[in-house]
Amino acid sequence: MKKIKKNICITINSLSRGGAEKQCLLLARALKPYHNVTVLILNPEPIYPPRQLFIEEEGLQHRFLSKNPIKKFLGFIRFLKNNQTDIIFSFLPTDTIVSAICGKIAGVSLIFGGIRNSYMPKAKFIALKWANNYLLNYTIANNFAAYHAALEQGFKKSVFVISNGIDVIPLVKKSKEEIKSISIISLGRLVAQKEYGTALKVIANLKEILDARYSITYTIVGEGPEKDNITKDIEILGLENEVTIVTNASDIYGMLGTADIYLCSSSFEGVSNAIMEAMNCGLPIVATNAGDNARLVVDTTNGFIAPIHDTTALAECLKKLIQSPELRFKMGIASHTHLTTYFSYQTFQENYLKLIENSNAMQIANGEVYSGKTNVS
Repeated sequence: MKKIKKNICITINSLSRGGAEKQCLLLARALKPYHNVTVLILNPEPIYPPRQLFIEEEGLQHRFLSKNPIKKFLGFIRFLKNNQTDIIFSFLPTDTIVSAICGKIAGVSLIFGGIRNSYMPKAKFIALKWANNYLLNYTIANNFAAYHAALEQGFKKSVFVISNGIDVIPLVKKSKEEIKSISIISLGRLVAQKEYGTALKVIANLKEILDARYSITYTIVGEGPEKDNITKDIEILGLENEVTIVTNASDIYGMLGTADIYLCSSSFEGVSNAIMEAMNCGLPIVATNAGDNARLVVDTTNGFIAPIHDTTALAECLKKLIQSPELRFKMGIASHTHLTTYFSYQTFQENYLKLIENSNAMQIANGEVYSGKTNVS
């Protein structure tokens, strides 16, 4: 029996460089061979050029809505009706709320909202809860931290988890040979939640406890409002020779490929795209127990998980990896294997296709979706 193609609308606030925007376009690519898919972009600006390039290269149907709020809503409703939209997928609070309202008015039968953070302004949580409880059919979290936060905030309708996906690249194995100069790297916006101040204290601590035979460099890759504070901390801790901040990096995978260890010092996360990219490059990971980090990093298998803000524990974990090339090699391979098994683009695609196919017979338990005996997420 031939499967019926659905008319699917995927919404996002803009084509900025964020992780949600990237996942939105990945979902459009994943569903395009099987359904009629249009990406609806609520705001024509900002546009991160690689996002626009991805749309063009993949031939994704897309439309920008008007800047004018009234025209935006009317245009959205008109599109949903004219396109006879069957399903809406949304990702962020704003486009979820707009989709919930417009989808309900247009008579769309299945509307999925999105939640990606366990911490957000209270007003956003209230608005998302209202949309979930009264307008949406389901809310999809991309991580279990956000899923649990939604339940705690009073989301009454069904919430479940489908993790992010990533295009897995072939593994380039690191050398087993001992090296005396170790490169540690972190990726992410220079914002408070990433706790780069903690990371710098870890590096300073590491210098004190590390065998004199070894030297370290630490590279922070990102942009954001905390740059001046981070620079000041580098000077205060006397780390000018060890630490470099790189903004506007053009080759993230190139930088990860030359690093030896990935460090995440965040106080909260969703599912970290940066950690996934590091795993893609076969790096062992040292990370705080924030968000879904412990699902990406299986402690003592492909890295180490340490308590949030625990500079001593983080430094000790890094020390173990620095002093053992064999451990770095083994954990790096385990990172790539774990990523391929649970977070690949193929897994992401399969989960959404199963969700659409079985949307009338879904069972949800503990944040996971089942159809009969088949685990969808």
